[in-house]
Amino acid sequence: MRPRTQYADSGGCSIAYQVIGEGPVDVFFLQGLLSHVDMQWCDPIFSAFLHRLAARSRLIVMDQRGVGLSDGAGAIPTIDERVADMAAVADAVGSKRMFLIGHCHGGPPAIVYAASHPERIAGLILMSTFANGTAGTHHSGALSEEDFTSWMDAIDHWGEGRSMSYFNPSRAEGRLYRHLYASFERAALTRGMARAAVASTRDIDVTAALESIRAPTMVMHCTDDFLPVESGKFLAASIPGSSFVELDGADHAPFVGAGSDRVAAEVLDFIGVHDSPGPAVRERFGTVLFTDIVDSTKAAARYGDERWAEMLMRHDIAVRDEIDRRRGDCHQFTGDGYLATFSLCEDALRCAAALRGIAAGYGLAIRCGVHAGDYKSAGEYVIGLTVIIASRLMSAAGGGAILVSQVVSTAVAGTSFQFGRASELTLKGVPGTVTAAELITDVDLETARGRWRPDPAAHGPGQTWLDRLVVLGARRFPEAAHVLSTTKPGTTRRGLAEPARRRS
Repeated sequence: MRPRTQYADSGGCSIAYQVIGEGPVDVFFLQGLLSHVDMQWCDPIFSAFLHRLAARSRLIVMDQRGVGLSDGAGAIPTIDERVADMAAVADAVGSKRMFLIGHCHGGPPAIVYAASHPERIAGLILMSTFANGTAGTHHSGALSEEDFTSWMDAIDHWGEGRSMSYFNPSRAEGRLYRHLYASFERAALTRGMARAAVASTRDIDVTAALESIRAPTMVMHCTDDFLPVESGKFLAASIPGSSFVELDGADHAPFVGAGSDRVAAEVLDFIGVHDSPGPAVRERFGTVLFTDIVDSTKAAARYGDERWAEMLMRHDIAVRDEIDRRRGDCHQFTGDGYLATFSLCEDALRCAAALRGIAAGYGLAIRCGVHAGDYKSAGEYVIGLTVIIASRLMSAAGGGAILVSQVVSTAVAGTSFQFGRASELTLKGVPGTVTAAELITDVDLETARGRWRPDPAAHGPGQTWLDRLVVLGARRFPEAAHVLSTTKPGTTRRGLAEPARRRS
């Protein structure tokens, strides 16, 4: 029986999710950008995988923003938006602690969520995913131009059902099952949105969060996946204490391929080993905002003590209200400025921009520094190198400027923020240099997201009567779909059998 689809509100967007099973542990499965929580039950191999997990857990699945049944603005969501959507679903189902599975484009937001919400993560499983999609970086696993072009070529046939032979070559395709898969593609994303999703990969970089993950982690990747296996190896090498499982074959979504039973077994074994209360969390990953009123001493002399004190009091109330509105925590008030932390980089930047406007309303100017990384709580205070860097960036900023580290500017790629030219800064007490740029403006969203929006001409084929008939039959009689789709064990992208699975 297919579970009921429900919706969680996330910043005005309705995020579709389902809950399957009543097991003692929560498992949150975040798929990539090919997802549809209703139609996924038409696939016999995938539904069997989900039911196997749900038999020993409470399984939570969702469609990412703009995908499947979830709302979207016609553009690919940012990493911060996806993390916020995950938190909204977790809150809606009352999940306090979970095992988190991230696949493909679900991997980067899963990484950031695990780093920024350590108290909620019992374990992290990453499948066929990546930390950085930009070619030319110095870490292994980044997509080459050849990989990227090959990926885009497959997307050019989106909505025709051909991508299954690319993403899951172990699946033997009958004509009727091809129609079912084609309908699934179109239900998940239009061809234009699929192209925009692949294009967005180039701007994703969550490597700064990898070392901040403290939960037990397992990385899984197929040897001949079109997304290089080095990407998975890089993740495993960068996340403290993580393990790496290399699978046979070329399936990009191994849980719907010939090895789905082995993948389910690995996942359940991992959960069984690590299903125990974790240690108290004192360190977390997040964004730190430092502010300072420019020339506050001169302002106090100009206004006089009594008026200056009243102005500061009103300013303080407005600032704290804005930090709360942006889901931040105000940890420190220095008299001239504030130290606040945020789970999301976007919230920190929008708060900084709003605080600049609030100060201007009082005839004041502020300068801000924004950086993301690990920090530790010490009573009401937060400490660590991340806090120091944010403070030094604030000191280096000019009057009225918001100076942002490259870690933060990269994290909000695809949003409406515009930054000035990046430069290398030597900051007091900070080893090496820090790359930073000034936040210029929060420009029109439609203009800023142009490269992440679908091409209006790339609509793709429409649904036919045969598509509708096949989907209806698969929904009504899912067991019949077994006849339409089989797997070919040992198949690789090169058509050669690979040796047994390896673990390192």
